[in-house]
Amino acid sequence: MLRESEYGTIEEDGDFFDQISPIHHINKLKAPLFVIHGANDPRVPVDEAEQIVSALRQKNHPVEYLRFENEGHGLVKLENRVMAYSKVATFFERWLLQEP
Repeated sequence: MLRESEYGTIEEDGDFFDQISPIHHINKLKAPLFVIHGANDPRVPVDEAEQIVSALRQKNHPVEYLRFENEGHGLVKLENRVMAYSKVATFFERWLLQEP
């Protein structure tokens, strides 16, 4: 209810939400995906991130997932940022420096 003024309601806008939901567009994804999510995210439930990761893994699509139990919507703690950004750099090296 907190964000209804920004995004609308499930009752009135549910069909639109279904249309734009990323889970309904995973077949369009071509690039590898790195998902970073805080388990305490008040805006996007962690289950939604895990649903995307699971669906991509079932399709054998390259996906990496990093979950932080002590973060919310965004990374605040320095040690988590260092870990996440290091893993992102490794991810980019792996996928962007490959020979075509």
